[in-house]
Amino acid sequence: MSLQRISATKGALLRAKEQFRFIQKGKEILEMKRDRLAGEINALLPKLRERSTIERETMEIYEEYKNLLLIYGYDELLSYAKAVGGMETKFLVKSIMGVLEPHIQITTDPNLENISDPALQAFCKRFYELFKKLLDHAIAEAKVERIALELMDTNRKVNALEKIVIPRFQELIRYIEERIMEDELQEFVRTKYVATRGKMS
Repeated sequence: MSLQRISATKGALLRAKEQFRFIQKGKEILEMKRDRLAGEINALLPKLRERSTIERETMEIYEEYKNLLLIYGYDELLSYAKAVGGMETKFLVKSIMGVLEPHIQITTDPNLENISDPALQAFCKRFYELFKKLLDHAIAEAKVERIALELMDTNRKVNALEKIVIPRFQELIRYIEERIMEDELQEFVRTKYVATRGKMS
């Protein structure tokens, strides 16, 4: 922005101040968005920390599954699986400050009560609880990834406004005000000079 080319008038000053107020308001909104997004990530951090526990539980239940496969055989386990039935889900999307967050809601649970073997039923219930933990964790990771990208973009915009745009507008307003003051002073001196010359003659 070349200041020399700026029209130093009261109208230009008014427009510059109006634009400056608009930019400041925009910065405040972006800061509010940044704080809200950061709060969302902080709220999800405890769930992300569960990853190592879930991985350990997954390995433990996998080892148990291998033993059950040896005991019951593939065909019998498949027969029990068919009796249980399927699980139904619904995919939902929620918007947080313009960021689309995925969410999967389980609408129909598998009927684990159809498993007649108590030991196998207990295993399946533990496995299903673990599955729900894995699902929640995957959703949390997807949310954090999306929010983090938006947070970085918002932070860049706030920094650009703070370090580049706002200082330039402050400089512009100061320049116009100084030019107007200089012009008014020159006009005052000229008027005074003319009035003095008029009295002398």
